[in-house]
Amino acid sequence: MSRSRTILPWKVGVSVPRKSWPVLTLLGIAVAVIGGCQEQLASGAACPSLCPDTLVVKDTVFSGKAAFDTITTVVGIPPLGTETSLLVGDFTQGGSPVQTAAIMRFDSLVRIFPDTDTTAAKRPFTRVDSSALSIIVIPPTDSTKDTILVPDSITFVVYDVNVNAPDFDTAAVHARLNTLPIASRVVPRDSVKGAIRIPLDTGWVAQHVRNGVRIRLGLRIQSALPAQIVVGSTEGSQGATLQYFGYADTSRSFITRGVNTVGEPGTPTLKSLSDYDLVLQGTPPPPPGILAAGGIPGSRIYMRFNVPAVLIDSSATIVRANLILHQAANLTFFPSDTTDTILLQTRVVQATPFVTDIGTAALLVADPATLGATGIPTSNLRPNTEHPDTIPIVGLFILWKRVGPRASQRALVLKSSAEGIDPQQYFFYSLDAPNDTLRPRLEISYILKSGFGLP
Repeated sequence: MSRSRTILPWKVGVSVPRKSWPVLTLLGIAVAVIGGCQEQLASGAACPSLCPDTLVVKDTVFSGKAAFDTITTVVGIPPLGTETSLLVGDFTQGGSPVQTAAIMRFDSLVRIFPDTDTTAAKRPFTRVDSSALSIIVIPPTDSTKDTILVPDSITFVVYDVNVNAPDFDTAAVHARLNTLPIASRVVPRDSVKGAIRIPLDTGWVAQHVRNGVRIRLGLRIQSALPAQIVVGSTEGSQGATLQYFGYADTSRSFITRGVNTVGEPGTPTLKSLSDYDLVLQGTPPPPPGILAAGGIPGSRIYMRFNVPAVLIDSSATIVRANLILHQAANLTFFPSDTTDTILLQTRVVQATPFVTDIGTAALLVADPATLGATGIPTSNLRPNTEHPDTIPIVGLFILWKRVGPRASQRALVLKSSAEGIDPQQYFFYSLDAPNDTLRPRLEISYILKSGFGLP
């Protein structure tokens, strides 16, 4: 067995002052220790108690329940009434027909003339004139898609959707959209932008205002060609308004009433339901055993990890962590859709472990970059072909170690960048896939604690 040798200066005839001996003695000890450690790395002959542990990277693969506590598809995102914008469309994309409507509630109407003198007797409106529904059309982020999303003139069609049913009974509201409309307006293609005013029957509005009866409207579009627009919502601070002139005697006031809702007697008022998107025809459910991200209504893939705490909460250092998913081909995507039409986004769940409802946890998410978790891409994964995908998530494990196990769930969400707007979905095999190679798994490389081993 060969040993590395270290030649000290006083062994080659160098004169060393006596006062330097203590320093050189310490230097000799240090060099000897280093030499011993070199022998350990080469032949294992040195004393291990004097040397740091060898930095060995260990690889391991977790699958099934050993990797994931929960994996599921959460459908219905965003929840009814929480949309920051409302999709109104009648089109087919990737073989998926889509029909959606915007529901707008005006449960509390202005019925009294707004006098500046608060001591004066209240004067109810005796007449209403020039009533209309005003909406805001939000332009697409990509301006080149203007003529694709709106290729022809648009007819805005308004329905009376007031029903005596619970707030979440959307089936009853859906049925009202099959009745005769109460108003419509044709708008040329080039004018389908910004604020659009749709005149309403003045007598119909006046009757509701005078009698204190709520107004609930459903908005759809019709066109000679498939079309879709996005209108503002109250959640996005661009909600629709009901406009009219109200008269009391000879006084006139212009009223602009924003969407609002009042709960049924004995039930709480859900302000978020003042407007919402109603899907009349949307994305069909994914095949059995398949996880789906995207679609209309939107869905997300929720994954909560079950990695041993010794790897996250101890002094072990995770140097690589890859989430391996096997993508199932979704043939509703065209080849042209597989470049940058829809991206798969990874989001970090911010819910604490005390949030047990998965649907709620799947909404409480953040962009990893905003939390300091780097190296987690947003990417297009060729959704029309079947193949394995690798998503690097070592940044998440570093984040989870930093914040501790009580601050947030060790979970992530996969979502579509076109959530709630595009009917197409990313498909991935679930834990119920027919063989192990198709099931989700986690590949981790880590280094155990390194130290000198001295007490």
